[in-house]
Amino acid sequence: MRKMVMIAALAAMVALASACGGGGEKAAPVLSDADLKSIVTITSEGLPWQVTPETDSAESNEQASQVFADPSKWLANYEKRGRTGGHVATFTGQAVGVQAQAESYTSTGGAKEAFSAVRDFTESSDLLSVYESQGYAGVKIDKIDAAKVGDDAAAYRLQVTANGQQFDTFVILFRRGAVLAQASVSAATGTSDSSATGTVANQMDGRIQSLLSGQP
Repeated sequence: MRKMVMIAALAAMVALASACGGGGEKAAPVLSDADLKSIVTITSEGLPWQVTPETDSAESNEQASQVFADPSKWLANYEKRGRTGGHVATFTGQAVGVQAQAESYTSTGGAKEAFSAVRDFTESSDLLSVYESQGYAGVKIDKIDAAKVGDDAAAYRLQVTANGQQFDTFVILFRRGAVLAQASVSAATGTSDSSATGTVANQMDGRIQSLLSGQP
């Protein structure tokens, strides 16, 4: 399923998503969709439960822009900042949902702008409106301490009520070079914390570093 509001296998596992695209500065190596898919292919290593793949798909700029109230504006931002592609994958674990997302930009500067735009969107009332428009109650987003991952990082705890049950989604948004990535873990409130999300983010960051170091 596409970004911004993802509901995985459990009754209401919600995850944030990305936005925006790149511009400026020294050109970065272009990652292929196969590269991006490898970044988001999570394993059970270091996690307290086994993960089972559910979905994975590439996401074009046009597809990604459709989750916003003003798709044309977001599409223009993707193109201006040089977003070259994205890939998202979802997984289930023991009573948890996991989402991993990565997108590449033509420059580090473009990825920095995208990171700032996604961070600002997440911390604004706009994201709350997205969830509320989809029928979620008790929506609350708190910024929390981010794991040491990437060159820039921000972390959040999202709380929603769905089908009469409360769910928490722990999200880490981070940038490594010209790659913007996001990891999230969703579960019933009180059954998970941010540590598993940090493990997922570090898995992704390790793969990003390997890909970037292997580029000419």
